Amino acid sequence: MSLAPRRLSTKRKFVADGVFFAELNELLTRELAEDGYAGVEVRTTPHRTEIIIRATRTQNVLGENGRRIRELTSVVQKRFGFSDGAVELYAERVQNRGLCAQAQAE
Repeated sequence: MSLAPRRLSTKRKFVADGVFFAELNELLTRELAEDGYAGVEVRTTPHRTEIIIRATRTQNVLGENGRRIRELTSVVQKRFGFSDGAVELYAERVQNRGLCAQAQAE
């Protein structure tokens, strides 16, 4: 089996991105359910992937001295096969709870 990166067709790329997003959303929903998890946004750049976690209680997502966000980063790296430094997680506060269905249902 070759280790050279293969070029995916457009259809396969969109399906792979959708599966990645669904699995990531499921993982974060299970981990951060009690912390007001409201969704995730994935931004892909050529050098790294940025994952922005939207939550109502961002301090709980970050953890003490940023410990929990680092743990989540390592879990995502291992689960999805990212190399070290290729993925970064950020926590963003939901500004208007009334406009976010998940936060409102909480």
